[in-house]
Amino acid sequence: MIEVNAALIQKVADLSRLELSEQEIQEYVKSIGDILKHVEQLNSIITDGIEPMNYGVDGSLRLREDVVHPLEPKADGKPRILESAPEVQNDGFKVPQMVG
Repeated sequence: MIEVNAALIQKVADLSRLELSEQEIQEYVKSIGDILKHVEQLNSIITDGIEPMNYGVDGSLRLREDVVHPLEPKADGKPRILESAPEVQNDGFKVPQMVG
């Protein structure tokens, strides 16, 4: 594994035309070193016989039928869903005007 030290960070910063403080250099030494250690740990995992995946889940979609469950209206006949509305106008949700 490549050794991440202050000289390497400074060289990369110079090539990138970045000015880094000594504190920033030390923070990058630690964080990049930690990342490389993690990558090395991942590389040590034996993956023989494991098929590569395009996605993190299997490719089959689990579809289901949509089922409508109507809400019973309140005693006054108004929709019960409006109880959760911050503001109600004309028996519907009041929303901010978007077009003037």
